[in-house]
Amino acid sequence: MDIRFEPLDAPLGAQVVGLEIGAVAAGTGLDDGVVAALGHGLVDHGVLVFRGEPISPAQLVGLGRAFGELEILPEPEKRHPDHPEIFDLTNVRPDGDVVERDEPQAVFLRGTERWHTDSSFRAVPSLCTMLYAVEVPERGGETEFADMYRAFEELPPGLRDAVAGVRLVHSYAYSRANNPGELEPMSEEELARYPPVAHPLVRCHPDGRRSLYMGGHVAGVEGVGDEAGRELIDQILAHATGERFVYRHRWRADDLVVWDNRSTLHRLRPYDIAGTRRVMRRVTVAGTEAPTGDS
Repeated sequence: MDIRFEPLDAPLGAQVVGLEIGAVAAGTGLDDGVVAALGHGLVDHGVLVFRGEPISPAQLVGLGRAFGELEILPEPEKRHPDHPEIFDLTNVRPDGDVVERDEPQAVFLRGTERWHTDSSFRAVPSLCTMLYAVEVPERGGETEFADMYRAFEELPPGLRDAVAGVRLVHSYAYSRANNPGELEPMSEEELARYPPVAHPLVRCHPDGRRSLYMGGHVAGVEGVGDEAGRELIDQILAHATGERFVYRHRWRADDLVVWDNRSTLHRLRPYDIAGTRRVMRRVTVAGTEAPTGDS
């Protein structure tokens, strides 16, 4: 199978040509050589785009499983009724109506407008995320991706010195509590299942490259006071998400986008969340090792 990666006209990302995901029978998986090629493409480009191909929920789960174990996300009410590995990112209620702006589901979605990387609150964060578009609004609702390899490489000298050896505390409770609206507090069981974890701000990768590792789940800097820690986090984030590092994906129905959570940040762009339908299906592939930094 001749798979090609055609770089996007953007700082990162490539369109995948020569592979029909929808033609893969659910449960049979992909050829090992195809999976390896896609894995290398993901590392090289950070974001992979498949344009306009219908993919069933079962096929989406099958594709994700080809890359590894799939995470089950914390909120059970957002899981697909037939495939719990799928996280339904939608502003449409089960009764078919669009949510009101201040309903919990809308509050959660608006929270994803912050730059973040998925599952960084886990001791072993995720490998990659696959997001499939079922319905998209005519205006808004894009997803932006920022290249954390280039962001690290282009750190000004003062900031490069400031990030050396720094560890950030990632907390699911913190990110939920700081959503742009009110969500129900986490239960004691949930808090125990997802305690805060610390990861290096500068992440070392198997190929020797380094990237920044941060985002919306970050509660603070390990061993540093809240004010000073937040000042450093905000300064680094402002640099890392500059336009020269960012690709904006304008969704079409049946698009599939796969991104590397180890080396990118992403965020949802605003849209008429209480008036325009947006239905997306997401699977997240679990990581296999905790991030490491400089020794």
